[in-house]
Amino acid sequence: MKIAFFLDLPWGLGGAGTLLLKQALLMSELYDVVVVIPVGNQGVPNQEYVKRCEQYHLPYVCIRYMSAFNFLKLEDFHGAMESAASIEEFARREGITFFHSVQVNLAVEYVSRKLMIPHLMNSYQLREEEFKFCPGNIYTHYHLSDSLLYSGRWSRQLKMESRCSRPVALLDEVRKKEAYPRSGIKILMLGIVCNKKKQLTAIKAVEKCIGQSQIKLDIAGGLDGQYAEECRQYVAEHGLSDVVTFHGFVSDITRLLESSDCLLCASDDESFPSSIVEAVTYDLTIISTPVAGVPEVFRDQENCFLSQDFSEEGIKESIIKCLEYYENGKIYKVHEKEQETWRKNFAPDVVREQIDAYYKDIVKNPVFGSMEPFAALAEEVRRTEELLSGIDDNGEEWIYGKALYYSILRKHLSKGRIYIWGAGSRGKAAYAILRRICPELEIAAFIDSYKEGTYCGLPVIKADNAPIEENSFYGISFAKGYDEVLLYLERRGLAYGRQILYIP
Repeated sequence: MKIAFFLDLPWGLGGAGTLLLKQALLMSELYDVVVVIPVGNQGVPNQEYVKRCEQYHLPYVCIRYMSAFNFLKLEDFHGAMESAASIEEFARREGITFFHSVQVNLAVEYVSRKLMIPHLMNSYQLREEEFKFCPGNIYTHYHLSDSLLYSGRWSRQLKMESRCSRPVALLDEVRKKEAYPRSGIKILMLGIVCNKKKQLTAIKAVEKCIGQSQIKLDIAGGLDGQYAEECRQYVAEHGLSDVVTFHGFVSDITRLLESSDCLLCASDDESFPSSIVEAVTYDLTIISTPVAGVPEVFRDQENCFLSQDFSEEGIKESIIKCLEYYENGKIYKVHEKEQETWRKNFAPDVVREQIDAYYKDIVKNPVFGSMEPFAALAEEVRRTEELLSGIDDNGEEWIYGKALYYSILRKHLSKGRIYIWGAGSRGKAAYAILRRICPELEIAAFIDSYKEGTYCGLPVIKADNAPIEENSFYGISFAKGYDEVLLYLERRGLAYGRQILYIP
């Protein structure tokens, strides 16, 4: 069997793609494998993935294609179909007999059905309401997740076969520390600094623990965006520069793992954090929120320190309890249990056996979807493009590139009321798009913090005065600051994918 592993991002480094790359390395011990790296708009492949493939001595090819972590991000249908031709040519040339991809990849699934090549998809956290945006039966029949929670959700919502296999450790055994300190600990956080990973909440929790013992917090992850700036500003304003260190993106985190005592995961939106597996492999104590799959294998004060909730206070209490265990020596017992957890769940031989068993079951009796849903989707996109024709806007090219996205929205927004957040050029484009694809939809007003009066003949409402209505829609029509508005609306009881949408 020859397996092609399709990664996700054309630039940067994500946890989902990194996990698939680790799985490719793991399965290369049993099968002939090749990694497929996506190429960006400038014709340059993802250099972080290239670097890792070369480091792991994994063969790789570079192809332009798109993937999406949810159905609302499936945008360029024509682009996907164009890339399918390249993927088909690659599969025929290389004699590929099995596809293993990450995230929703239309092109890979299309070629899977056309060439009758079994296709297994890794995909993770998705809210229940987001499944309604799946545009027909275009997903593979086989799914792999790293938590029982999301494995069950995908299986239930899309009637697909799904199994759970935890993230794999890269080392064959735990690299045990010689001893654990009695006082003073170095805490590490890994991952891009962003709202869902809650670094600011963690910083505030650590700040409250400073009087208990000497604590250092190292944060390794990309620092782009407003949230990262808020974190740095808080550290500076509260005199925490001697306690909290921002390292930015770190390609090789080995040194940080070796020099740290604990890993802190403050996330409220994960499936199963790969950073926890990396930390356990280097014998770090785990302090975590009860996010998704973590409570499935970790128990508070048994093999980790699990907070009761996602709050600053809950994380603080877990840190203090961890400090007590370091001081009284009970931490050794916690690490014994932690290493037992590693052997049962994350050890390479265990994960390899689980994935290989799934591969063999798929190959033994493969199930392939019909090609008809792709033809139906092409017709939907064609109809949407007809509706969008004639938009007087300089951004026509990127508007039409999102025709698949607007085909999905057209059904969701057929009737009701919507507020467009952002009275700028993109807001104008959103207004024009909605008028064409959803003629019965009431566009009530624009919401903008910096403008007033009217725009496109509609009133402009200040953000602080914006009505929050459960039965209305809110279309965010700008890119910079999108996360802040999304959080603002979610805190007021609205849900992304149901009431909150990104337009255009």
